[in-house]
Amino acid sequence: MGMKLVFGFVLLIISTIPDGARAQYSGCDYSIDVASGLSYTIYSPNYPGYYQPNSQCRWTLSTTQGSRIALSCSEIAIPSSSSCATDRLVVSKNGQSNLSDGQAYCGTGVLNIESTYNSLVIALQVAGTSYGGRFYCTANKIECQCGMRRKKKIVNGIETLVNEFPMMAALVDGSGGEGIFCGATVITNYHAVTAAHCYMGRSLPNLGLLVGDHNITSGSDTPYSALLLLSSIKLHESYNPTIGTNDIAIVRTRAEIMFNTGVGPVCLPLKYYGASFVGIELEAVGWGTLDYGAPKSNVPMKVGLTVVSGAQCSAIYPNFSVTQQLCTLTANKDSCQSDSGGPLFYTDAYNGRVYLVGIIGYGIACASNQPSVNTNVLNYMQWITTNTPEWNYCYQ
Repeated sequence: MGMKLVFGFVLLIISTIPDGARAQYSGCDYSIDVASGLSYTIYSPNYPGYYQPNSQCRWTLSTTQGSRIALSCSEIAIPSSSSCATDRLVVSKNGQSNLSDGQAYCGTGVLNIESTYNSLVIALQVAGTSYGGRFYCTANKIECQCGMRRKKKIVNGIETLVNEFPMMAALVDGSGGEGIFCGATVITNYHAVTAAHCYMGRSLPNLGLLVGDHNITSGSDTPYSALLLLSSIKLHESYNPTIGTNDIAIVRTRAEIMFNTGVGPVCLPLKYYGASFVGIELEAVGWGTLDYGAPKSNVPMKVGLTVVSGAQCSAIYPNFSVTQQLCTLTANKDSCQSDSGGPLFYTDAYNGRVYLVGIIGYGIACASNQPSVNTNVLNYMQWITTNTPEWNYCYQ
């Protein structure tokens, strides 16, 4: 395409720009709320003519939390210089208003960038000796993509569609040939949520996160399967293995979880904070055993489990916490061994998105007439966001 755009491969140190130059943004400083379905133009002063020497302009783009911004520049014609030291277009993909992490561009060509989070900052910084240049860009919202699932209308459960739940994952222990030992749910492109008790007695270097898979004996039913080694596991600080309270953990992968049709994040239930979900059917998903002591399933199974009042669990489990845990009971249906740490999903009938409401915990055998105990994710949203501070989450 005849690209002659020069990239400042070293991060631009904005502190080298005099305060007087930064102050000039006051005459050319814009804030743009990038809404769904609309396109916003950003262009240099005097466009399609050339900007004047000493031009200093800044555009701050923002959108809803969990979504991102796509910037497409169909024309950049800025005089070239070594490391773009004179005239430059500076972009902060992280949305830093002072452009402390900004990348500088000059020369001629086109540019396509996506923000890391829900804001993006662009600045035109022109030297006093400039001969003039110009640029023209458009900005669009990249909608939040959490909670997507394939549409179609594990004891006594049914097999899921291939990649029906792109956020479904599993913890794998590579030592001893055990394979999948717990479930997990993808929340970012480096993190998944699981149960704290899944990690007890295991060695981190042996553990991986399996994403995008379906039939674990096939390897050919989905092209999205990936096994990523773990770099860390964060257990809840107040996890009590004796009584099973605060049974939640976040695993981080060494390599990025690549999002695609078969792999993606769940929605955190931020908008449901304070809801009880009593009487609501949630979907448990996992590769766990098909009955107590039976073999594990080769494919993920799903089963509908109804949330019942905490009093039903308190009567059976003296340490049951009404705020920290969810109680589920459905006749002849249940999660089972090796499903622990996996999800209890709620699919919103209005927007069709999947939300992580519970994390499978423990019970008495499988599909007995006694309720099962699960971690209530609504109680841990602050803990999850605090321990993944560099990520934004959807409020869909």
